[in-house]
Amino acid sequence: MKAQVECYAGGSAPETPRTIVWEGQRYVVKAVLERRREPQGLGFLIHCKPGEHLFDIFYWIERDEWQIQPKGPATSQQKPNDQCM
Repeated sequence: MKAQVECYAGGSAPETPRTIVWEGQRYVVKAVLERRREPQGLGFLIHCKPGEHLFDIFYWIERDEWQIQPKGPATSQQKPNDQCM
């Protein structure tokens, strides 16, 4: 199954992930904790709800494809205040 990520895309590339679907469950992004740019694409560490889950997601530019890697529950240091983006 292809990874599903909805995001705000400005200019020419995804800038801010909004939702993901992982193993049939839809998660809403509460916060982007980290952004990184690599030669192959863009990576984000995101904090999602329901629950307090962390995911590392990566957008492969050449393939126009997302990869989702679960990182487990968020620790108290990784949880943003309850503001959504």
